[in-house]
Amino acid sequence: MNFGVLLPVLVRFAVTFAVGLMSIWLSLGQMAAEKIATALALPAGLLWLFLLFSASYAVAARQRESSFCLLLAWLLLTIGGNGYLAGQLSAAIEQPYLQTDPLREAPLDVVVVLGGGGASAANGRLQGNTSGDLLILAAQLYHQGIARSFVCTGQRIESMDASGTDPATISATVLKQLGVDAGAIEMLGGRNTAEEMQLLGERFRDSKQRVGVVTSAWHLPRALALADRHGFHPVPLPADFRTGPLDVSATSAQVIEAMIPSGVALATNSALLKEYLGMALGR
Repeated sequence: MNFGVLLPVLVRFAVTFAVGLMSIWLSLGQMAAEKIATALALPAGLLWLFLLFSASYAVAARQRESSFCLLLAWLLLTIGGNGYLAGQLSAAIEQPYLQTDPLREAPLDVVVVLGGGGASAANGRLQGNTSGDLLILAAQLYHQGIARSFVCTGQRIESMDASGTDPATISATVLKQLGVDAGAIEMLGGRNTAEEMQLLGERFRDSKQRVGVVTSAWHLPRALALADRHGFHPVPLPADFRTGPLDVSATSAQVIEAMIPSGVALATNSALLKEYLGMALGR
């Protein structure tokens, strides 16, 4: 390592960083500066800064191959962890359902709750997870008289889930704890969405019942495409939206923070890209 090159790059990087934060403090306020500094201090933000600094050093040291690889890695992290991109991808995939309010839906004989809204906690309690809005919406539909009964789906893949509890069991348990009568809940398997829809197609093949399906809004396009393949045509009941309010514009501080990679944005972009990949492969 060439310390004669490293020190000037380090000084310039530190000064630029300090001036940037001070400018945000003076123009947007102390709280905004603290929020942005916190985003930069978290693992994704620190890695982003480290890659940018390393790329700057490689450029200054005329290490062409290293600088190219580091800049490419920094760019990939910038895109993959970008909160603004996550918002745009969410809006694009959820667009058909942004005006849909399941709580205004006509009564349904059966509501299918696709697995994925719950998890087993360390203390053994079955609880909602980050997509737990699926279970909240299902309970709301029941208590408002829209859903008469439920089919909870999902079977764990044993090689990838050592919890010993199927998603269908978790959903059914949480729904009962939310006041849904146990007699109104049926469970069905399916290790992934394709299998769930195949089983549901068989379950409702000759049924005259009015059936709805609750799942994440960003998962609905792929789920409904798979359902259609098996002759199953449920009413979409979107939950767990990733798109924020449509009539609210982001502040300058929010835009800056969104441009800094974060674990939340990485997880959101990963989930949405998985949906697009699944649709492209027909899975």
